[in-house]
Amino acid sequence: MTTNAELSRHAKSLATSLPVANFLSYFAIAAVEFSVPFVAVSSLGANSLVVAVLGVCRFAPQVLLARHAARIVERYDLRTVMLSSELLRVGAFVLSALALAVSSGIGLGIFALANIALACASILTSVATQALVPAVFADEKLPSIYARLGVAESTADAAAPFLTGLGLAAIGVSPTFSLAAALALGACGLLLQIPRLYATADTVGGERESAPPSTLRRGLGLNLRTPPLRIITTWAVSYNFGQCIIEALLLIALIDRTPVTAASYGVIRTCAVLFAAVGSWTAERLPTSLRSGLGTAVFGCGAVASYALLGVGVYLGGMQGLVIVLVGFVLDEFCSGVVLVRIQAFRARAITQKDRPIATAAYRAVNLTAVPAGFAVGGVAGLLLNPASAILAVGLLMILPAALILSRSVREST
Repeated sequence: MTTNAELSRHAKSLATSLPVANFLSYFAIAAVEFSVPFVAVSSLGANSLVVAVLGVCRFAPQVLLARHAARIVERYDLRTVMLSSELLRVGAFVLSALALAVSSGIGLGIFALANIALACASILTSVATQALVPAVFADEKLPSIYARLGVAESTADAAAPFLTGLGLAAIGVSPTFSLAAALALGACGLLLQIPRLYATADTVGGERESAPPSTLRRGLGLNLRTPPLRIITTWAVSYNFGQCIIEALLLIALIDRTPVTAASYGVIRTCAVLFAAVGSWTAERLPTSLRSGLGTAVFGCGAVASYALLGVGVYLGGMQGLVIVLVGFVLDEFCSGVVLVRIQAFRARAITQKDRPIATAAYRAVNLTAVPAGFAVGGVAGLLLNPASAILAVGLLMILPAALILSRSVREST
């Protein structure tokens, strides 16, 4: 059993090592996510159906295995789970490095298996991290730790595609994947500092108290148990669903109505991701009044309502419309960076330790389900409607969840 003094000592070291491990891991993931579709198409002759299947392999297991991930996190200590998920990534990266050494069909199969392994690692890491942080760090430290983790993830997501492109050109595919594996191994070394804690560590008479059966239905109920949790969950699902509808249509509409080029579109998306890091950094430097439920409401509203602004820019078209699209993306990512820190801290306080694994798994599963659903609706809408008009309509409809998160119960939450 880990004592309070030991937890305090671990908290000091993990306050630095956990964000650094997060950066290394997410950088490696982003590098491979950028490389796999590119290499599959350019070197292995993949068509759009194969690229879609690779995408399904990357995300579907996270939904299908969410309940099992929660049970693993409940059963084993968190250091073992975090290290195992990171080693699973190492295996996926090493496997990907071998894809060009075999025939194109087998190579694509290797990429599919690697994506499945990455998906399994992602759901395990997500559930374990949300159990680990509140167990190790004091309540008042939670927002700053989540802010550091958010900055690390966003910075990695912004830097990895550019540097990976240079790596593919300079040293080739297999060495680039091998470097990703090395980064993940570096993260493993840092994760060794995690204490051997259990997610369901509530004790009765010196024994670990058993949690109720872990089912996604129960986990979803936990996310809907109180008005603030219910509103935040509804807001998050609506945000992901609407965002993916727009993503499915956006590039088509921009090419049709604005002077966008590959370079300018890349600049727009890179600037947007960088502002996500700025938002995470800003989350704990806001005025005291906004470091509470009021901040969750205000920045949550801004993140979703930004798509109405983006829709107006697309519909307006031209250079002026492209500038408005850039402002919409920047507003979305900045507000998202802030609100994600606030929501993670709130959920860590609102959900008990023994309930946290299944609640996190269910929350992630329902939000990931909204992603392919949104892309499917967006794809069909693009065939039936004018893409720019559809984006404007969806953007305006997203004002509804923006208004929802401004509710009094969220504003007054801690």
